[in-house]
Amino acid sequence: MAEDIGARLREIARTSAEPSSALRDRHLIEVVPELAALAGTPQDPVWHPEGDVLVHSLWAADLAATHAVQHDIHADRRELLVLASLLHDVGKPDTTRRRNGRLTSWGHAERGAVLVRSMGDRMRWPKPLVRAIAEIVATHMAHVAVQGTPSAKAVRRVRDRLEAAGTSLADWAVVVRCDGEARGRAARPDASVPWTRGDARLSRR
Repeated sequence: MAEDIGARLREIARTSAEPSSALRDRHLIEVVPELAALAGTPQDPVWHPEGDVLVHSLWAADLAATHAVQHDIHADRRELLVLASLLHDVGKPDTTRRRNGRLTSWGHAERGAVLVRSMGDRMRWPKPLVRAIAEIVATHMAHVAVQGTPSAKAVRRVRDRLEAAGTSLADWAVVVRCDGEARGRAARPDASVPWTRGDARLSRR
């Protein structure tokens, strides 16, 4: 059963122009515990006026699918981008707390990576795919810890982690961009840009 659900998720990620609609139409959200838990998990409205974590995550997945179509990205990479965007905040249900009157989700990226590995194992997803998704999820908040332009050391550290997991800073950047854009009126300038520029400078050395 889990393997069949996993196969359907992968098919949607590889082929659907609007993953959110496909997931709802096929009633997959409610049968995947990690996705079902996103519904009703609140977010700080200052940063996420669009709604709960499920609303945000489905929007991010749709943006990733649109990016893949616009850039004619092959199915394997498209699958990675859509699934990583869909699951980037999967750790929030376990980490969301109200602190000093504000909602926080400290450690959700790291928790999300753990859940992605468990989910991928249960659904019998290819190990390279799971490794790559988990690392993007684990590092998708790396830019938040850096004020201004990241150092070459910071860029190299994130890039090396991603490449060791079989993905790239370019893939990470797409997910970070989709995360930022899926906030509606609270959307911020693309946080991945200073990192991809830093990576380009490293490549020229």
